[in-house]
Amino acid sequence: MSDEFLFAEDEPEQNPEVELEPYHILIVDDDQEIHTITRMALGDFKLDGHPLDFTSAYSGAEAREMLKYRHDFALVLLDVVMETDHAGLDTAQWIREEQKNHLIRIVLRTGQPGQAPEEEIIAKYDIDDYKEKTELTYRKLVTLIYSCLRAYRDLCSIERNKLGLEKVIEASAEVFSARSLNQLCQGILEQIVALLTRSDDAAYCRVNGLTATSSDHEPFEIISGTGDYAAAIGHTINKDVDQSVVNRMQALPSSSAELVGGHYYGLYTTNSGNQYLLFIRNIKELSELDTKLLRLFMNNTAIAIENLSQIQAQSVDSSRGE
Repeated sequence: MSDEFLFAEDEPEQNPEVELEPYHILIVDDDQEIHTITRMALGDFKLDGHPLDFTSAYSGAEAREMLKYRHDFALVLLDVVMETDHAGLDTAQWIREEQKNHLIRIVLRTGQPGQAPEEEIIAKYDIDDYKEKTELTYRKLVTLIYSCLRAYRDLCSIERNKLGLEKVIEASAEVFSARSLNQLCQGILEQIVALLTRSDDAAYCRVNGLTATSSDHEPFEIISGTGDYAAAIGHTINKDVDQSVVNRMQALPSSSAELVGGHYYGLYTTNSGNQYLLFIRNIKELSELDTKLLRLFMNNTAIAIENLSQIQAQSVDSSRGE
């Protein structure tokens, strides 16, 4: 019997790498060579596992036309001199003042050093950096991309957190209505996901206690969602959730959490047997405090929903008795 046969089963399993949404970069330059060099230099770049996706424009006018209809660019590398001597400056000003886009990072690049003082341009235009093309070595370019994309990532988290806070404030006026409680859960979920996980896609779900432990594995209904799940509220989640993970968690205490294959699972079972699942897709890592806060959100919102349901049921019974 060969050694190859004896030890074949000892080889570690190869888990396929999760493909994350890329950061979109807009290169604006009238020199084709600049586009080629930039793509080659940054072809293998990744931030938090997210690769880069490049789009090219060859004039300020073409860039503005693209930016009118696309709002997912994280960074624009913008040549100063193109169809006019100040086409890049005009485009940067248009992005900030007319489009009101304050999330996208803007880096001006010039092949004509000394055309305008660097301090004057940085002071007048809301840009993130101003570089001469000759000084942008590979190392400096990579450092620049890291700093700009991290700033963009953090600004997006703050923006999502603001939207979540808005929902919480709106819901606080009528905290004892079902609609308001769902809105409150949605607002808190948006904030906590943006702050802790740097993930866009999270679903907070519920399954009825009568079917939670059935052999048919009744799918969880989404009651709050962000990212890809925001438009799926009221629908079931099944294809993304690994049911074997949920089955394993159902055998654990009422509140349990696992990080499996980059996905977060949190399960809470109420006294009535209803189960609440928090599923967050594509997480790099979580600290102990992050996990504690996620579990606190899951447990407390589940209890609040259960309490509200009981209050509403008692109210219905009282009205019938009258």
